[in-house]
Amino acid sequence: MILIAAAILCVAATWFFIRWNFANAVASRLDPRLPESKLVIDWLLDVGPSDPQTHYAAASIYEKTFDPGDLTRSLSEYELATALSPYNYVMWINLAKSRSLNGDAVGAEAAYARALKLAPNYAAVQWAYGNFLVRDGRADDGFAMVAKAAASNPEYSRTAIITALQIFDGDIVQVRGALGDTDITNAALTMALAGQNRFDESYDAWSKLSPEKKLDEFKKLGESLAARMAEAKKFQIAARIAAYLQPNDADKPVVGQIANGGFENGVKLRGAGLFEWQIAEGAEPQIGLSESQKRSGKYGLSIVFNSFESAGFRPISQTVAVVPGAEYEFEGFYRSDLKTTATLKWEIADAATTATIASTPPMALAGDWTTLKVKFTVPAGGDGVIIRLAREGCNGPACRITGKLSFDDFSISRQE
Repeated sequence: MILIAAAILCVAATWFFIRWNFANAVASRLDPRLPESKLVIDWLLDVGPSDPQTHYAAASIYEKTFDPGDLTRSLSEYELATALSPYNYVMWINLAKSRSLNGDAVGAEAAYARALKLAPNYAAVQWAYGNFLVRDGRADDGFAMVAKAAASNPEYSRTAIITALQIFDGDIVQVRGALGDTDITNAALTMALAGQNRFDESYDAWSKLSPEKKLDEFKKLGESLAARMAEAKKFQIAARIAAYLQPNDADKPVVGQIANGGFENGVKLRGAGLFEWQIAEGAEPQIGLSESQKRSGKYGLSIVFNSFESAGFRPISQTVAVVPGAEYEFEGFYRSDLKTTATLKWEIADAATTATIASTPPMALAGDWTTLKVKFTVPAGGDGVIIRLAREGCNGPACRITGKLSFDDFSISRQE
């Protein structure tokens, strides 16, 4: 009889264990968006009434419907799930959110406090509790907790900054006072302010970052900011950021100077930086450095043409940060034995609009190094120009250009 009783107990225990696990497994995989999910979850609650995961799934499903009565049902299920799993901080957080949705601020705070007690060092708990306090009008206590969460998990920092900027009407001093004047805060401020077109303040936030972290942890942030500044036509700021991130002094962009004007640092046929020489991809013409075609130093830039088609041309250009409204003189040197009816020249264009400001005379046949010069005035509202090689006279599909064209020693100088 003892053996029979034991067997019956084992069978019963196994039956309840199977039911419980079945309800748990199915509930965790239910899609709350499906209309039949409510019917399924109600059946699963009968199958596994003591499973906290099933009650949790039911609460989640009823929370997402459009029936006002289901919100109360959702809260009830969260209460049951938490009662069945009282040491699970996730249950307490979701119960707190549900109580808040149902207008029970006191109960919500009690649940958040319990979750924090169970997991005092978890960023997710600090984040949820802190946001509740901010919404409840206790910004100081709330942002103090949000700052801890952001310090532990930087993914929270951007949302925290956006929220703080809204709460404090964009006052950066108050934002730093609430979240701390830390690298994490300033990194988040950098892109948030850039997104609001507050470019000078964005650059100031980036400037406050630790010098060593700018080149390591926040290097991609700096690259993104430089690109954003260039997109916003803030070329001086973009050049300063790019210069800071460039480890090689010879490659650092400088306001009012053509970078690598003598081609001594090489050129990139792809992947060039914002303020480096940009050479379009293609097979014609052939473009590269030459030790034989140079005016000074070790290298010059050599272009070999052998094409009868208009498509046989690869633009070469460089963006240069300059002073708004200032007058400059462009100078460069070339040699040419080209045979063509087209004309080639260098243009100075407004980097903001790409409209031509000035251009050199067309290049003629020149066996010796010949100078090219042109003066130009930067538009008052812009701080960037594009130095670019231009071709004219090729209006149809055919455009014969053969021969070699070489360049060296490009520069611009400000005219006082």
